[in-house]
Amino acid sequence: MHLAKRNERILVVGTTRDYIDHIRDRMPGRAVFLTDPRAVDPRIPPVPRNEEIICSLSDGKAVRANLTRFLRKYHISLSGVACFDCESLHSAATIAEQWSLPFPSAQAVLNCRDKFLCKRLWTGHGVSCPEVCEVCSPADVMDFMRKTGGPVILKPRSGSGSELTFRCDATDEARKCYERMLRGLQKRSADPLFHCQEREEHPKVICEEFIAGEEYSCDLYFNGKTAQVLRLARKYFREDMPVGTAVAYEIPAMFPQGVSREAFLRELEEAAMALDLTRSLCMTDLVIRDGKPYLLEMSPRLGGDCLPPMIEQSCGVDMRELALEFAEGVLPSMPGEEQWEHVVGVRFHAERAGILQAIRPAFQEWNTNILSQLWLRGPGDKIDLPPSDYDSWLLGHVIFTPRVGLEIPAQVQALIRAVETDIC
Repeated sequence: MHLAKRNERILVVGTTRDYIDHIRDRMPGRAVFLTDPRAVDPRIPPVPRNEEIICSLSDGKAVRANLTRFLRKYHISLSGVACFDCESLHSAATIAEQWSLPFPSAQAVLNCRDKFLCKRLWTGHGVSCPEVCEVCSPADVMDFMRKTGGPVILKPRSGSGSELTFRCDATDEARKCYERMLRGLQKRSADPLFHCQEREEHPKVICEEFIAGEEYSCDLYFNGKTAQVLRLARKYFREDMPVGTAVAYEIPAMFPQGVSREAFLRELEEAAMALDLTRSLCMTDLVIRDGKPYLLEMSPRLGGDCLPPMIEQSCGVDMRELALEFAEGVLPSMPGEEQWEHVVGVRFHAERAGILQAIRPAFQEWNTNILSQLWLRGPGDKIDLPPSDYDSWLLGHVIFTPRVGLEIPAQVQALIRAVETDIC
């Protein structure tokens, strides 16, 4: 009996439909997708059955059984594993281990995802990072504030971005922020984003020393010993937004003044080794204070949000394609610094909750600068605000080339003011 030729595919674990559509459009036939039912939108036509397995990623046995059955049915063999989402990294690591494919180990993923463990490991290896402690009551928060002598950041032990992240400037804020945190975690008790691994206990809360300074984000390639920075972005914030919420990114960012590139790379290498990472593509957030970098987090995935389209606009590299090729063993390659165009990505957030009626961008004065715009919400969408919801209030982003002679924050604010929304 003649058997169909076995096709090789990269398994993309746990990503969202926008990434699936992008990969299928740009790299047809290169990947198959393992998707959690929570990410499936019944209003959108499904992905063909021979390209997607829909299965709860929290059930490891079901994942293995469904994936095995799928590969046999469609005569597919896996050539690599890729992952773009923090909450799916543990599943990706487990699958890669079971199928003997290269990927950071499950323990390395845990080291990265557990923000308390991560910083303890870094401190033990001499990596500069905020001081951290686990807290179980408002009194613990107040004690830590007295110890550090300044503001602190209250956040989930496992999480991503600014979600359920609060800044406490004074001890009398500790109880309010801690209670908000507990309510938020209780509401999200089933969300894998707030669990470091499968079948974990209830999500925990940590306190970090607040370090003021310029904040940056970078993608890097770590080969097990040395690191190579693939891109560096500066992050911009507003005081009236929830702490950690970036309103804009700038690429390429000028290397922070007073920071030695060699010392910075050594710090990244030591940080990756402390987390037991091997060959990896990583995203790192850091803050520069008095010419010294302090690492905030490191994750074995590339930066998301509006960063991939920004990078492509700036230097022509599709980072999602780069990640898939890396999964098959191709070393990442980026253009030289002189080939990058200066771009800024602005993120637009709703100012009130309700039902979105319209978004009205008035960019006439910026038409020659705007490279692309993407609106994630449309009329009829329900909008909620943090700390209740951190997804629906993000309306979209615009990527533009900044004007000479005007500071970036002023240009970002001008674009934000140029967008009107009707929400009722």
